[in-house]
Amino acid sequence: MKLMPKWQQSNVLEAVFDQLSDALIMCDTDQTITGVNRAAERLFGIPADEMVGRTCREVFNCDGCEAGCGLMAGLNAHSELPHGAIRLHTEDGRERLVLIRTSLVTGHRGEKQGVVATIKDITEEVAPIKREVIAESEAMREVLSFVRKVAASEATTVLLEGENGTGKDLIAKTLHYESARQAEPFIAINCAAIPETLLESELFGYEKGAFTDARSQKRGLFELADKGTLFLDEIGEIPLTLQAKLLRVLEEQSFRRLGGLKDIQVDLRFVAATNKNLREAVREGAFRQDLYFRLNVIQIVIPPLRERTEDIIPLTNFFIDHYNRKFKRHIEGVSPEARDLLLSHDWPGNVRELRNAIERAMILEDSSLITPASLPISISRAEARQSPSAEPEMRFPDFGLSLAENERQLLARALEKTNGNQTQAARLLRITRDTLRYKMKKYNLR
Repeated sequence: MKLMPKWQQSNVLEAVFDQLSDALIMCDTDQTITGVNRAAERLFGIPADEMVGRTCREVFNCDGCEAGCGLMAGLNAHSELPHGAIRLHTEDGRERLVLIRTSLVTGHRGEKQGVVATIKDITEEVAPIKREVIAESEAMREVLSFVRKVAASEATTVLLEGENGTGKDLIAKTLHYESARQAEPFIAINCAAIPETLLESELFGYEKGAFTDARSQKRGLFELADKGTLFLDEIGEIPLTLQAKLLRVLEEQSFRRLGGLKDIQVDLRFVAATNKNLREAVREGAFRQDLYFRLNVIQIVIPPLRERTEDIIPLTNFFIDHYNRKFKRHIEGVSPEARDLLLSHDWPGNVRELRNAIERAMILEDSSLITPASLPISISRAEARQSPSAEPEMRFPDFGLSLAENERQLLARALEKTNGNQTQAARLLRITRDTLRYKMKKYNLR
């Protein structure tokens, strides 16, 4: 900082520091706190006089000097100063997730005199993501435990597998916000939602004049996500021609913009997600084997909702709370009858289907509890019972067949009864049309 002579003897630095919204702490090489601002007092709930002269470990109330601690990393840095996230326990017992950034303070001869650290409280930024990942079931608790281990590691490639609607995007965000990269960008792209002709330029960016409409330079998502996490949803939809280029980025952490002549180095964690069986896609020649093996370094399989029924009611309560705030309603919960329906449904659309069902019920329900009448699954069942023209309930094939063959026969019979009408067949099977189409492709049904 450069100051005019008449300002050098003033309290300008103190005034500036006290205006900062982030906590600021100065420490010497022994990690003794030499100065704090007002934001630091608010964060830790300790007056400045009681912090100055104490070690950072005493004030932070850490379990130890963690590898990601920005203070220690700053004091030990030789060149670029890192940053990191740690958990702090304040004097009043609160746990806070904070991000620490440091600047090294040196003397006239370049000797280290200490660090100046800014501490940003990101607890509330991360909390909504964590609250939405419900894990009451043993299956989901195991997944989350594994996710946190992976997040804390240096693994740069993670593959998420699971059916549509299982919450792969939330798991991807958890991987990001539980890692040291959490203050850096989290960028998501749905590879199936962008036309093949545009996907490459979205990922790689381009130089001015690279093609007819390239009137200016554009940074791609690889660059924008640098130091952070890039979430590639529906990775199985990437065309083969682009898969080879993506493999190079994964291997080398570098790329070239379209029309560019120089390599651009990045530091990225890639999280890919798919509802496809990539092994089958590899066998069919629709997905590169080398890319699959590179993506599958860390594999996380997210169980469908029907395999984690213990999470259905906690998720329901979470969504009720969410839509109470959004719609300014005062729904207290679900009736016993509605609860039974929620627990007996197989949820082919998984958590997304449950969320949509609760949103609908919150709009339509007139009582203080969600009742069967406001749930779409209860309506469909009532129609099946009351309508004289309704199709009779389908019987399961012989149990001598495999589960897969049983399912295939049910699908085939439903399509036959509806003369190939997919919407009617999906309604008959009580699954979504997307689920029906996925299973038709899986079993090669036309």
